[in-house]
Amino acid sequence: MVTRLGIIGLSADQAAWATMAHVSPIKPGGPLADQYKLTALATSNPDSAKAAAKAHGLPLEKAYSNPEDIANDPDVDMVVVSVKLAMPALHAKKDVFVEWPLGNGLAEAEEMAALAKKQGVKTYVGLQARVQPVMIKVRDIVSSGALGRITSTTILGIDSQLHNLPEKARYVNDPDSGASILSIPVTHTLDVVLHALGSELSSLSATTTTTYPTFRYTSPDGSLSVPEPKNIADNISISGTLSPSGAAISYHYLITSPATPSIFQWIICGEKGALKLEGPSFAVQMMPPKLFLAEAPQAEVPKGIYDFGKGQLGKGVQWKEVELPESNLQGQFGGVAELYEAIAMGKGREDGVVDFDEAVKRHKMVEAITRSAKEGRRESYL
Repeated sequence: MVTRLGIIGLSADQAAWATMAHVSPIKPGGPLADQYKLTALATSNPDSAKAAAKAHGLPLEKAYSNPEDIANDPDVDMVVVSVKLAMPALHAKKDVFVEWPLGNGLAEAEEMAALAKKQGVKTYVGLQARVQPVMIKVRDIVSSGALGRITSTTILGIDSQLHNLPEKARYVNDPDSGASILSIPVTHTLDVVLHALGSELSSLSATTTTTYPTFRYTSPDGSLSVPEPKNIADNISISGTLSPSGAAISYHYLITSPATPSIFQWIICGEKGALKLEGPSFAVQMMPPKLFLAEAPQAEVPKGIYDFGKGQLGKGVQWKEVELPESNLQGQFGGVAELYEAIAMGKGREDGVVDFDEAVKRHKMVEAITRSAKEGRRESYL
């Protein structure tokens, strides 16, 4: 059965996120073309809607300029919202896919989740890192017990790509937009870390600072604006305890200048072994990292790991790259195609598909981090 999609916020721009992530995998010849079909779109005005319809090969009568009309289109099975206009689709009892964040803050997210439950519709949220093959493998290894008891995990993200922002992403610098560095890149990564470990943060302590006091915005022609004040944190540190394992977690994300290369590193330490994930981008949902495994060859920690006399690493346990199953999707559509595939297969929360209720929990986590950083105390959202 083909699911017919109506996408709100789909423009004529072939380089835009909605086109690249949501349309490219389902268009004729795409890897998911036999499971999904674009049947309608909506933008903010009739002219842009008609231009987008022409660009995506849709009849003009399927180009809408308000969310109510696309929600009530009988040829639309599921409404995809790449901007926050999901309520009309919920009222129309359509299944809904919403980009993360679900809402502008916890209250809005809770309202949407409550309406979805009342209407009895299926809901999906774009926290797509969970369904990337590498993250599924991490979850499988951890849950198998191969690493033994998990004792700690450490995540480091150095990001020079967000030192400047595209002109169209000015909203990121607005604390009231609900789309900050904490709520988007940091939460995307924290979400998959917690899911892969089968854990939540039972308590946390956060520190946020603004290392670079200004942003510059990049125009389509590549030119940079004059520096403008930065209104959000760009250096975020979180430590805490995981439930139910009691393991310690340390998380640090910082924006740097282009003088420091971007990197993502995540290490999971267990009593019998460890995992390490490394990649060139903190956006792990779009650029999956490589996975490495280290296992002790026996129950006891082997001798000779460190040669203290020579002050160098000995011939103990070594990292070995873990092979992953081949995929024709592997991150090429911003990780969204893997989520669409999981939805088409009927997978649910246990398999990494996030619904509105699960997304509300992430909003609670973001609020707890914000409170901790502001008030200087440990917090919990559970």
